[in-house]
Amino acid sequence: MRIKVLTLTIILGLVSAGAVGWRASMAQEADYILAHADVFGKLRRPQVGFSHESHAKSLEKSGCGVCHHTPDDATGRLVYVEGEETGCKECHELQEEAGIPALREAFHGNCTTCHRNQIKSGNLESGPTTCGGCHRRS
Repeated sequence: MRIKVLTLTIILGLVSAGAVGWRASMAQEADYILAHADVFGKLRRPQVGFSHESHAKSLEKSGCGVCHHTPDDATGRLVYVEGEETGCKECHELQEEAGIPALREAFHGNCTTCHRNQIKSGNLESGPTTCGGCHRRS
């Protein structure tokens, strides 16, 4: 009887640990380093630190589609599809291609435009709008 209880306890423990590990591996990372040397090659400026957590919180009302978007085949507009979120470099490459902006322009256009719009709307806690504000030397 003791062996059955011990075996069952071990099995349940392993299943629980596996479930927790799987969930953690599927969770969104809180912070990223945006360097993409695989796309850009040698970087001329320092890499950019990006907090997904703070952006998700500050863009809660706007929604994830501000950054995570995909073209709708029917309308040609960019839309958000829940569960199909990908990183920018999944669609944006080194050079503009088929009307899709290059990765560098996608980052700069989306990020600095949003930060400037936040400042215009009175949110003085917005992110940086200058090169050195994002590309910080460590």
